[in-house]
Formats: sequence, structure tokens, C-alpha cells
Amino acid sequence: ARSLADLRAFVTAERKRLRDEMLKRGGFLLRGFEVNDPTGFADIISALGYQAEAENQFDTSPRSKVAESVYTSTDTPDAYPILAHNENSFLNERPRMISFFCLVEPPRYGETPLFDSRAAADTLAPEVRAKLEEKKVCYRRRFPKKRPSWAPMINRDWQEAFGTTDRDEIDAMVTSRGMTCHWHDNGRILHTENVVNPLPRHPDTGDRCLNLQAFHRTSILQDLDEVRPRQNPLHNASLKMGLNLLYALEVMPVQILYGDGTPIPADEMAEIRRATWDRSVLFRWKKGDVLVLDNILTGHGRMNVERPRRILTSFADPVTFPV
Repeated sequence: ARSLADLRAFVTAERKRLRDEMLKRGGFLLRGFEVNDPTGFADIISALGYQAEAENQFDTSPRSKVAESVYTSTDTPDAYPILAHNENSFLNERPRMISFFCLVEPPRYGETPLFDSRAAADTLAPEVRAKLEEKKVCYRRRFPKKRPSWAPMINRDWQEAFGTTDRDEIDAMVTSRGMTCHWHDNGRILHTENVVNPLPRHPDTGDRCLNLQAFHRTSILQDLDEVRPRQNPLHNASLKMGLNLLYALEVMPVQILYGDGTPIPADEMAEIRRATWDRSVLFRWKKGDVLVLDNILTGHGRMNVERPRRILTSFADPVTFPV
């Protein structure tokens, strides 16, 4: 492997070419260099000219900070696949760039599927695309005051998510993002809701991209079917049973609806999932990999994991899309 200094010199010299390639292809991979720790990873992202962001309080995925502007990619339990998504596509503001770094290579599984958001938008059934363009989508979120002990990692509580116990401060944070919020008695539960354009135009290329997070029973069950051959059948069945129970009890942390508040029918969500997965690749990690993605052009996810695996992430250059 070549040194971190070699890589820094390369990305500094080739910064414009690399960033131009990312607009064409949606991302690039730096492999075979001695990137050995979070600091080295942050150094390379900086050399590429990106302005790394601090953590976003509205994040849906539980994650931990490991260095300045570097976080674990997710702390979601290993058995669960993570749905195809563009980071923070449930918000009108999201990072232009997301990068990942492989600190510990998984011995098996734990791949990151990568999704071509331009192709997904283009291959979507015209009637579904027209409905998304007309109605937009709404994300309804549920933050408990305290995480339930039986599902400690399915959601952040509102104090963790917003970094404060001051409800007035949270109200201000939520409304500043164009979201609405509703508190239950004594702050037992916070509900937020916001409408987002799921088919934004890329600010540089003008390409229409499918940017959403499919927090929908249909998509989650189909993703569990996807990993079923790689899991103990009883374990997989128990995950599905638990998911169905969460929906029955109406305690899912996030739900996606049409922008007018009506449910997205199962067949339409299955079509959105098909368009996403049909133009995807399954990326297998090697230790030291730095994967840099244009977050509008390329979505990502996570297959089920067998430990050890440690992937870190960094976000940069926020962009805001009008609804």
C-alpha cells in the first residue's frame, strides 16, 4: 500500500478531476493506500476541498462521534439491512457529499449497496413518478422521551436527537427547518412532520434524481426477504414479526407518506423499490477504502452484517432543495 502522504498529494493535485468524475459517475473509490485511522480519513476529505459538517440532530440513524466531523456510519443492529437512501433525504437540506472509510473489513457480508439515483428516477413507472412530482412525500417521525428497553437502537429519544432537554429550543430547531411538531402530554412523545420533494434536480448537472428514504412496511419487509438466505430462518422470521408488531402498535420511528398525508400504496412503494434496486451495485469493503459519493446522484444502504465490521463516515457541503 502507498502512504497517506502519497494519497494526500494525489487528491490535492487531482482534486478538480476527481470532483468532475464524481458528477459523471456519482462517486469514486480510493483503495490501496495506508489510511489507518479516522484522522487520516478526515485529512483526505479535507484535501479534496470539502467542508465537513458537524453531526445533524435530525439524523434517523443512531451513530457515534469518533473524531472531528467523523462518525460511525450507523449503530443500527447488525441483523437489519438498512434501506436504500440518500443521506438526509427526509430533509430539504442534505449533504452534497458523503464519504465512507473502512477501518475494519468485514469477513463476510456487510456490503454497501450503491444506487444510481438518476437511473432510478428515469426508470420509475411514469404514473408513480408523476404522483411523486405532484404530491411530494411527507416524513412523519416519532421521538419518545425515553427509548424503550426492548428496542434500544430503533430510534433516538428526543433529548439524544436534539442534544437538549429544552422543548422551546427543540421547537425552534424543528420550525427553522420548515417542519411541524406536536408534543404529547409531559413531553412523553414528540411527533414531527415535513414535506420534501423526492425528485430534486441536481444543482450542478440538472439531472432529476430519486432521493427518498423508504420507511414503509413494504420496503422493509422486502429488504428482509433480500437478506433471508444469509440469516438463520428463525431469526429472519422473528425480525419480520417484530416489524409487523411495531406497525400494528403504531410506534415506528419514521414513516413515509405522500405529501398530502395519504398512505403510499404497497404496489407503488414496491415499484419505487424496484426502480432503486434495478440499477444498483453491491460494494464489498477492503480495509483502508475511502469511498466518496455525490449524495444527490448516488444512494447507499447496508446489507446485514457479520462482525467485525467498522465503517466510518463524514458529510460535507450542504445543499437545500425547495419543496
